[in-house]
Amino acid sequence: MNTDKINALFTRESLLSLQGAALASLVIPNVLTYMIGPAFMPLEKWVGFTIAMLLAIYIAAQSSERGPQKWLIGVLNGFLIFAAAAGLTEVFSAVGPSTAAPQSPGGTPFFHSWYQ
Repeated sequence: MNTDKINALFTRESLLSLQGAALASLVIPNVLTYMIGPAFMPLEKWVGFTIAMLLAIYIAAQSSERGPQKWLIGVLNGFLIFAAAAGLTEVFSAVGPSTAAPQSPGGTPFFHSWYQ
């Protein structure tokens, strides 16, 4: 089995980076909207926010530091992760959907604004 292709997927380390956590916070709500349809759209940003906070708190819990500052930094990192994911939704939706872009059964493009 060629493991080079497996290493290209998410790993624990890549998921716990800023880029990986932001991508997970972006892709998971969009996939759920794609699967469920436009009825899920009001929940997208909250699901993204929850994923961002959970990953950031998990990362803080793995830290060897002690004291309340590690949790404060974890929460601030959660906001940073969410801001990166929300910013990506705005960038991709501003570009506009291409005709080849996948759309949900309700016609919602995969990348769309969470704030419209």
